[in-house]
Amino acid sequence: MRNTIILVVILLAEAGCSEKGILPLMKGDRESKSDNSYDYFLAEALRQKYVGELSEAASLFEKCIELDKLRSVPYYELAQMYSAAGMRNRSLAYASTAARLEPGNYWYQLACGSLFTQYEMKDSALVYFSRALKADSTAVEVKGMLAGLYSEKGETARADSLFKILKEDGVLTPDMSLMMIYGLLAMNRSDEAAERTVELLDQNPEETRYRALLADIYYEKGLKEKSDSIYTAIIEKDPDNIESQFLYLMNLVNRKEYTGISGFLRNIFRSEVVEREGKIAVARRLAGDSAYMKENAESMIESLLLLEEQYPEDEEIMSLRPAVYETTEMVDLAIQRYEEIIESLRLGFWFKERLMILYAQRNQYSKLYKLAGDYSRDNNKSLLGKIYYALAAMELGEYSVAGNELKKAMILAGNNKELKVQVLSLEGDLHYRKRDFDASYACYEEALKISPEDPLLLNNYAYFLAEGDRDLKKALKMALKVMETEGRNPTYVDTYAWILYKMGKYRDAHREMVRVFELSSDRDPELLEHMGFIKKALGKCEEAVVYWKEALKEDSRKAYLEEEIKKCQKQ
Repeated sequence: MRNTIILVVILLAEAGCSEKGILPLMKGDRESKSDNSYDYFLAEALRQKYVGELSEAASLFEKCIELDKLRSVPYYELAQMYSAAGMRNRSLAYASTAARLEPGNYWYQLACGSLFTQYEMKDSALVYFSRALKADSTAVEVKGMLAGLYSEKGETARADSLFKILKEDGVLTPDMSLMMIYGLLAMNRSDEAAERTVELLDQNPEETRYRALLADIYYEKGLKEKSDSIYTAIIEKDPDNIESQFLYLMNLVNRKEYTGISGFLRNIFRSEVVEREGKIAVARRLAGDSAYMKENAESMIESLLLLEEQYPEDEEIMSLRPAVYETTEMVDLAIQRYEEIIESLRLGFWFKERLMILYAQRNQYSKLYKLAGDYSRDNNKSLLGKIYYALAAMELGEYSVAGNELKKAMILAGNNKELKVQVLSLEGDLHYRKRDFDASYACYEEALKISPEDPLLLNNYAYFLAEGDRDLKKALKMALKVMETEGRNPTYVDTYAWILYKMGKYRDAHREMVRVFELSSDRDPELLEHMGFIKKALGKCEEAVVYWKEALKEDSRKAYLEEEIKKCQKQ
């Protein structure tokens, strides 16, 4: 379908560069009083265009429009020239004007529809192709383009009616037939789709992909045995044929029948017959299938290594293996692979962004500080770079750097409310760490004006209020609001428990902290510290000491807990 449209554009461009193409358009141009100046400028513009002086030609065509705005030829010629120069808006404007001035001119309507299709403005393209068909009801190519556009838009009934006309006229191509069949499937008319696929096979009995399509239709209809028999015949007829293996593999993937997939996958990845895009599509499909990856991650990684050998400098293929490491929770291997890729690439912005995210997840703030700092300087307009550079700087106590980066981030956020909220939240965190509590609370107040229901904002603000023993009733109200929607998030439950502790409601606080450890197996030092203080408040000092010692083991920066341990041991 797209090839047909491109061909039409090429044909039109050729027509615009030959006398044979231009003369009929001039003859069909609007009749008006003789205008020697207009005729002179038009003839000279066409001559300049033919000899390759396009800039001069464009100026002369524009002069023609100044002399008479109601003649179509200059608009049409300029539309072609501006399109070739990549000037989308001007090209569309001039083509539309030419088509409007001569609504009955088939070529103008076709050219305009083709341009709008080229620029993915398909609703407008439909209007002009419909006008072209009205101008010439026998135009096969326009019927095909309209049918294809209707199919893409999901207007399958309208597409099908055109496909039927093309079939009756005997001009339905195999590609059109496929679009027709997919349209029928979209309308749940699988019986008719199967019939037309059989007809297509009768015309092209050696076309394996049509047999695979018929097998898929049978499978969707619940006729598994008929479907299996077709796929078995496909692979048995020519087991070494890569196309057959590819179709058979996709059949197994679609049915989630993974036995034997690995061998097919390696063959397909090694093959020079299967196009790069097809290999990537299969890899992404399997990588996104959690059931497959759970059992076959190692095999998948081996297959991806084969793919990397074939395309050693292909960044999209480079991205597949670390993505698999991420989805299978092999984060350290993902980090290692991203680091290797960045070493081999001059830019590698996307890989750096992924690596920044993983460094943050793993609390590797020294590495994040270096990477995000370089990234932020290399991409001065990257909000992501500023955010992660500020985050790393905060964690490393570089508060001045963090503050400067957040100021830049706020400028980059512009009027985007979600981004502004994110920056304000980080600013609130930064001010809190600097012990500037009023400034911290002000940031959260401003952020909540923009996004009053945001659970992260509510949680963090509530926690900071509790830590500062400020407005505990307000903190409790916010925490309860978070619990309404995030009652199973251990971090948020911890905040709720900590506020209860600060309010002297020790039993309630203990109940919630018990729930925190039930919800998560994570032995976060902050959670352990909180449970220790709650245990102490309940008079259970021995148990408190156990939690504090574990917190110290996990985070040596909590040296202040040693004093708490000594106090408890004396009681």
